[in-house]
Amino acid sequence: MSERDIDWDDLRILHAVAMEGSLSASARRLGVSHATVSRRLARLEEVLGLRLVDRMATGAILTTAGRELGILSARMADDAVSLIRHAKGARQLLSGEVVVAVTPGLANEVVVPALASLGTEHPGIVLTIASGVPLVSLDRLEADLAIRLTRPEEGSHARRRLGIMRFALVAAKTYDPGNARRRFIGYSHRFDTLPQQRWLIEQAGSDGFAARIDDITGQRAAALSGMGIALLPEFMIGPFEGQLQRLPFDGSLPTREIWLAQHQDIRKAPAVRMVADRLAEAFERDDRFCEAHHR
Repeated sequence: MSERDIDWDDLRILHAVAMEGSLSASARRLGVSHATVSRRLARLEEVLGLRLVDRMATGAILTTAGRELGILSARMADDAVSLIRHAKGARQLLSGEVVVAVTPGLANEVVVPALASLGTEHPGIVLTIASGVPLVSLDRLEADLAIRLTRPEEGSHARRRLGIMRFALVAAKTYDPGNARRRFIGYSHRFDTLPQQRWLIEQAGSDGFAARIDDITGQRAAALSGMGIALLPEFMIGPFEGQLQRLPFDGSLPTREIWLAQHQDIRKAPAVRMVADRLAEAFERDDRFCEAHHR
């Protein structure tokens, strides 16, 4: 075999191994078996006439040549994603998959209701709501649209401010607000950098948490059960006003800006543009997110 026999999909395997650092991790990322990754790398080694992987009893690691080619394959992967973005942006059909990345709370309470009728009106559009994943990359086309709680700064992204998210301290109606030892409900330690979590830590101290729950709807459920005090977004409180009490606070409560981001390459794609406009309209009509809204 010669270099002309390279299977470009084998380079995708090499790229994944270079990114993940191991064959097993790259296999999980690609959704294939460890044996498949090993076999495809062996085929690429044969074509290139290079040893790309050192196979040892404790595992396999990339050689120097493997790491260098992995870097080059990453550039190819970026170019391939760029090609797909441009193709998607040039597509004139009102159809195809549109992926929206959004926090779980906003997904359940705002995004899904806003887009509920889209499938009936435009059956060619398939929606994917990615609400349970870490911050996605629009550059790598992991999502077409992202609703974020910080202002997007990437130069390749178009952005639109959707509104502001306000928070309130709430507890179950049965909770005694005069309790000298207040117990709070917040996120796990891996989310300690979130502005609202930092605010809670300042109020609760090191031992003031009754529970740490990463799902905001789980935090609401915990507050409803009487477990403690939760700092919830205003939009999540309304349906439960009869079961929750708002606790007074002498000071400023946190707020977060809400932004819609999308990559410049795909912003003109009809399906993506329609979903983006529908989301923007939903936030504009909802006075819970307006600047001038006060209770």
